Amino acid sequence: MQAPSTTAGPAPAKNSEPDDARASKRPFAKAGLGIAFAGAILVALAIHSALQPAPFPYERVAVAAEAASYSDLGLGEESRKDANIHRLEWRTEGVRGPVASALVGTGPDRRIVALDWQNFVTEPVLSADLSVKEVGKVLAAIRQHVPETATLLSWWDLSRKIRLVAHRQAPLDDPLARGLMVPSAWLQSSGRVLSQEQAFWGQGVPKADEAAFSRFIDALIMDEADGAEALRALAPAGDVYVAVHLSDIWKAASARPDKISIAYRDFPATNQAHGVIKAARQWMHEAKMDGAYSVEPIGAAVRLHYLTNKQSENILLAKLLPFSQSNPLLLRDFELVYQHRGFWIYKIVAKDKT
Repeated sequence: MQAPSTTAGPAPAKNSEPDDARASKRPFAKAGLGIAFAGAILVALAIHSALQPAPFPYERVAVAAEAASYSDLGLGEESRKDANIHRLEWRTEGVRGPVASALVGTGPDRRIVALDWQNFVTEPVLSADLSVKEVGKVLAAIRQHVPETATLLSWWDLSRKIRLVAHRQAPLDDPLARGLMVPSAWLQSSGRVLSQEQAFWGQGVPKADEAAFSRFIDALIMDEADGAEALRALAPAGDVYVAVHLSDIWKAASARPDKISIAYRDFPATNQAHGVIKAARQWMHEAKMDGAYSVEPIGAAVRLHYLTNKQSENILLAKLLPFSQSNPLLLRDFELVYQHRGFWIYKIVAKDKT
């Protein structure tokens, strides 16, 4: 019987490289592994960092407020104590001093009331500028022109001021604190900013108030006749008034961006208002913008608020405010009773008298 044949494979090649050469390459191999490992760690850290939320852009700090700083509100000593008035400051890293500040108190319903607002940067930080003197004058006028038995409809932040200081029926409020304005520098964290601020300003407001405030916003973006009827429905008994501020159109645009399109541009202030308006009109003409506009003094500048489409011009809120293509004195369903700076207060004409 023949033995099975076997075939030998090729002999392993003999490494002709000297031992000292092979040894000299080992540190480079180890270094390569180390670099690859460090690179993997850096990639992992980058991925982890990308998945983390952006750093919160500010902190809200409470500081004491002197009674003299809010004397224009005309609050009695007992009311001042009950309201626990102090100042809040919004501070951001790398900026000396606050970017915004507000005097705040607590109303009888334990809700937080902003009594003024100061922005120390160009853009509004959550709210538009309002001085204590301006607010005090308007609230005093409300006490004079609006009967105690009447209902006054306004944005939730003004409603709280009215209830605390003017002691009038201003029932509207919003647990969602709609209308807060996030500056462009915070856009990366806008969702978190709004979530935190809306929770802060909305605390203590019943969920049921949300629906009524939504109806108020809806009324402001209707035409005059339908809007007046919708506002009357919010207070079916007695006289009804509505108070608006120029900043309300920005708040409404924030709440209903599909219904209102608005932008602004600042111009250097001059001694002659006519010159600023002429410059603003020239700029709009060159930019081929023919929408309605409103002019507002802002510190050492004049701010041009302009509507960027015709649809926005026709809403009730634009007609209640001093835009170039509206005339509050010619409104059929609203009677102007008081105006001061950006504030406009109307009595809604009874339906059977329109």
